[in-house]
Amino acid sequence: MAINNREIDELLRTIAAGVVPATGDAFFRLLVQQLCKALNTDFACISELQDARANGSDTVRAFAFYGNDTFLDEVEYELAGTPCQEALAAGRSSYPKSVQSFFPEDRYLVQIGVEGYLGVALKSSSGEPLGTLSVMSRAPMENTSSMEIILSIFASRVSSELERRRAEQALRESESRTTAILNALPEVILVLDKKGVVQNAYAKDSSELKLTRDSIPGRSLDAVLGPEPTSAILGACANLQPGELSVIEYSLPDAGQPRFYEARTVTFGDDKLLTVIRNTTQARRAEAELQESQRFAQRIAETSPNVLFLYDLIERRNVYTNERSVDVIGYTPQEVEAMGENFLRLCMHPEDIASLPALGKEYSSRRDGEVFEHVFRMRHKNGEWRWVQRTATVFSRTPEGLPRQVLGSVADITDLKNAERELQDLSGRLLNVQDEERRRIARELHDVTGQNLTAIGLNLAVLEKTTNLDGPAREILLECQKLCEESKQEIRTLSFLLHPPMLDQFGLIGALEWYITGFKQRTRINVTIDGGHDIGRLPAELENDLFRVIQEALTNIVRYSGSETATIRILKTDANITVKVEDRGKGLPAIGGLTEGRERLAAGVGIPGMRERLRQHGGLLDVRSGPEGTTITAVVPFSKAKTLRPA
Repeated sequence: MAINNREIDELLRTIAAGVVPATGDAFFRLLVQQLCKALNTDFACISELQDARANGSDTVRAFAFYGNDTFLDEVEYELAGTPCQEALAAGRSSYPKSVQSFFPEDRYLVQIGVEGYLGVALKSSSGEPLGTLSVMSRAPMENTSSMEIILSIFASRVSSELERRRAEQALRESESRTTAILNALPEVILVLDKKGVVQNAYAKDSSELKLTRDSIPGRSLDAVLGPEPTSAILGACANLQPGELSVIEYSLPDAGQPRFYEARTVTFGDDKLLTVIRNTTQARRAEAELQESQRFAQRIAETSPNVLFLYDLIERRNVYTNERSVDVIGYTPQEVEAMGENFLRLCMHPEDIASLPALGKEYSSRRDGEVFEHVFRMRHKNGEWRWVQRTATVFSRTPEGLPRQVLGSVADITDLKNAERELQDLSGRLLNVQDEERRRIARELHDVTGQNLTAIGLNLAVLEKTTNLDGPAREILLECQKLCEESKQEIRTLSFLLHPPMLDQFGLIGALEWYITGFKQRTRINVTIDGGHDIGRLPAELENDLFRVIQEALTNIVRYSGSETATIRILKTDANITVKVEDRGKGLPAIGGLTEGRERLAAGVGIPGMRERLRQHGGLLDVRSGPEGTTITAVVPFSKAKTLRPA
């Protein structure tokens, strides 16, 4: 039957009488209970949007739910596909019967057996959707228009209570968050009145003040900090404008070493001060230690005899250079910095600049802390080329792990290089003097000693024919003739070894063929020559030095290798002349028992002398030795070893 206005008024008074005195959660629970009883429905609930949005897949929480004479547990469900969604969108949703057929996706309607549904939207004072107030019945509803009036009237009160509850909850969360932050901060935070009385205190550790945090409120700032800091803080705040900051630094004695503090104060409200006190002792000491470390590093840079530098590989410029740059290359640190990325192009020798890409790859492969050295030529400001030795290490890397900056030192080794060159020149002259002395001795042995032995042999032959010697005397004569012939042969061999005459007459290949013939007879080592017959004649000095290198290599095979074979390979190209001596022995001895293949070979194998001979012609010597044999390679630039045409 229809409900008239008078009955509506009566219902409103009845419902209001039961809920007016209540607020908050109690109000919500009483309201849904009164609605069920007054409107004779099976269920009544207040639902709240969790995210305060009325579209999409928002979640709705029915936090005040009454039915079957009891309060039901809170229910959460998706808003989409429910009559609540329609109520929020249109302001109301009314389905006196068959509501399930209109919202087949709302499984909760089926679960509780709802036939009729009536709901109105709950909105904030600014019009934002908050949720719904609804009643439901298992039987078709009657008088839904009157019921809607009642729900709409109470919806305003429900919306106000929801807003108030949300504001209180937000305030509690804000206060809780603020308190947690303040309590977690390492600083001591004090709230004061203008007279300097502490109202509140926040401190993770209040031991700095020699008081507990709970005992601080109500005390004067003087009793908490002491008279001098209090006077300074309050004095500085006397004329502060709202929001203006005052910073005071002070110190307190502590076991002979002062403790340093910083007090930062602002005004807020009408008569409040917020003071944050921070212990800056460690920061002060760390700053002092840093300054001392910087002074120490600066003194090292000033007193070091070498150039200290920091080079940025990405920006390709020197980030730092000490004053020693003036002594080494003539440029001040400011001039080096001004050159920027042009520094290397302007100061480094072109041949050394060509090696920079390879150095970049080397830097990328180096580990942190690993030190590497390189020798360069740098142009002095006066135009002279100076030899420098750079010692460096990776100082910093990019986020990808690539080297970014290189830290190192540069030493001027020009005098050392000059002395080294003079020593090499001296060594070359000594080798030339040695070869000349060998040539002279060989000539003396051949021309003088050999001729004398020949004369002695002739005299012995005449003596044999002109005298009738028999018995022991004749045997002695024959023995003397034999010794004379053997001495002549040995003198001839020794003379040829000291300086083969074939080297002057037939060139390198002819001398080698003669030498190898005797070498095979003396050592039983099978030596072969591969190539070289088309090289023609070379300068006499080069032919002599290549012959001596091959001779020394073969001698090393006899001394150390134990190989039964050896191969000499000679190749001439437009660029250079290459000579290789290979064996299949046990390898050359290494220093300290090491078995490395290329370096650290024992010093007594004549390799330094071989290198020195080649160096005079701009050549290089490479030695590779291991358990499977040794290969000695001599390479001489062809431009410095021009062939000579036969006369």
